[in-house]
Amino acid sequence: MKRFSVRPLATAMVLIALCVFPFPAAGAEKAAKETAPAKASADQPEKAKAEKNPVNAATVNGKAISYEAYEAELNLFMRRSQAQGMAMPAEARGQVGTNVINDMISRELIYQESQKKGIKVPDEFVKEELTAIKNQFPDPTQFDAALAEMKMTEDKLKEQIVQRQSIRTLIDQEIVPKIKISDAQAKEFYDQNPKLFQRPEEVHAQHILLKVEKNADEKTRTETRKKLADIKKKIDAGGDFAEFAKANSQCPSAPQGGDLGFFSKGKMVPAFEKVAFELKPNQVSDIVETDFGYHLIKVLEHRDAKTMTLEEVQPKIVSNLRRRQIQTDAEKYAADLRKTAKVEVFVK
Repeated sequence: MKRFSVRPLATAMVLIALCVFPFPAAGAEKAAKETAPAKASADQPEKAKAEKNPVNAATVNGKAISYEAYEAELNLFMRRSQAQGMAMPAEARGQVGTNVINDMISRELIYQESQKKGIKVPDEFVKEELTAIKNQFPDPTQFDAALAEMKMTEDKLKEQIVQRQSIRTLIDQEIVPKIKISDAQAKEFYDQNPKLFQRPEEVHAQHILLKVEKNADEKTRTETRKKLADIKKKIDAGGDFAEFAKANSQCPSAPQGGDLGFFSKGKMVPAFEKVAFELKPNQVSDIVETDFGYHLIKVLEHRDAKTMTLEEVQPKIVSNLRRRQIQTDAEKYAADLRKTAKVEVFVK
């Protein structure tokens, strides 16, 4: 289990630039911390009184950040941490809550500043973004269910889109143009972090999988092995491995011709890994049995372990340093705004 740290949340202003949404899209984990400040509903006072919680978690220049929005964001962060295998010690919970509300305040401050500077988000942009989000779900009912789970309405989601794009535009205008990452900075990062640029031994492989349940009888196993053996004979005779994978493999990689990309040791189950790393490029394995079933493996390329050169990784280093600087400068920008703002916090 991963060790929990409150630091990523304390520097979460980078999410202002990245701006993901606070509910999972179909088929993928897309948790986020971007929850727009919401107006208190008519029944909030009674609910808050019953639960001994304040109606609002904070106000920023008179604009309320509801306790409901704060609680939703806090719960999202907790859920995402658990999904990533991070154990949160009890003593960290208070600090997490503090970081969550401070991040929400910072976003609201920057959003308000964007409005002062006259930044507008076109209705057509909001419509396109909303459509793109809906299209991530197989059908409208799943989208509606996701909204309900987040205690959100479509109108609130539109408000989030507007707030997100307004913040992004302000950052693009006020912060990004001032950031310059030099070659010297990139080299310094490269020299100071040699372990980051160690590439392990890797293979690029395809496979064909015929699934067999663990409790399958011997007849089923024999028939499955025979089917895969027949496929191998055709491949050995000149058949296209990728085409046989598309037509027969029961792995999600089948549409890509069974292509698994590059992987290092420790990424695959032992029996599969052992054979893959022993194969030479363009060599096809005999039948390999794992808990998933029976496989044929073809290695396309074998890369030895090496240290990546500065020239190979410099674009990624520059991109990473730029993101870090945007994060740092956005935090400072929000902190400066807070110095002259009227901010009241009602949660601890």
